[in-house]
Amino acid sequence: MADFFIALTPSLIFGVMSLLLVALGGDYRQQTMGEVTGGLLIALVLTPFFGVEWDLRTVLVAFTTGAVLGVGILYQVRGLNHIGVSRTMPISTGAQLVGMALGGIILFGEWRGPGAMPIGMLALVLLTAGVTCTTWTEGNPVREGVDWGAGRVDLVVSTICLVGYLLVQRHFGIGGQEAMLPQFAGCALACLVLTSPRFTPELGERDTRWSRVTVRQLFPGVLWGLGVLLMQTNAARVGVAMGFSLSQLGVIISTLGGIFLLGEKRTRRELVTTMAGVVLVVAGAILIGVAKALDS
Repeated sequence: MADFFIALTPSLIFGVMSLLLVALGGDYRQQTMGEVTGGLLIALVLTPFFGVEWDLRTVLVAFTTGAVLGVGILYQVRGLNHIGVSRTMPISTGAQLVGMALGGIILFGEWRGPGAMPIGMLALVLLTAGVTCTTWTEGNPVREGVDWGAGRVDLVVSTICLVGYLLVQRHFGIGGQEAMLPQFAGCALACLVLTSPRFTPELGERDTRWSRVTVRQLFPGVLWGLGVLLMQTNAARVGVAMGFSLSQLGVIISTLGGIFLLGEKRTRRELVTTMAGVVLVVAGAILIGVAKALDS
């Protein structure tokens, strides 16, 4: 049970981080570079204390998965700008939960204990239903400041990358501490290239990345780095399906914070549905803990 509560820690970090990214302002170039640079700084500071030993295979796999992670981060941040925090995070979370849970079950044989599979699948149903409720839109889905056309692309690309990088890392048996520095280096390099004006023409020809706004975004980036490290460490302790699922419960914070703190508009019915979704998410999280207990 202690592992269950420890695995919840990244959810608090990720929930607060997504709100800070938007609250601190800037375009998605600045937000992305601040996030990944803050994460890289954390890796540079903490890695010497881990006592890790690298080989060429570990470095190459970690760096490559880091580049994939960078693409996922960039498109998730784009989604925050195109459709808002309270819409991006629930949809992204639901898709990632399904992908990671299925990966854990199919690739790594999780939830094989007596009764674990049906309870675990029920948990995923509740989680998916919960995050779906938080994205329900009443009437015309076209809202001021909400670009669903771009947002859908952002969500698809980010989900594939954010699920894929962690499953590949797990397949090669590379721990979070071993992977952290080369992975974050690959992530930062990919984002440095993809946030250049050449690849982001919609933001203008002037390179806006090198500014005080980007420096401000280092703070949520530091939080993100700590959250990723905790998530990967927890995945090794409690299993990839449970560890990743619990780390995504920050959707509760980001969804409600997006509405009440950032002022993202919802009708009264949408707000009620969102609150019901939060209850379902919490219920699903509890059942994931039960499934893990049965699997041990």
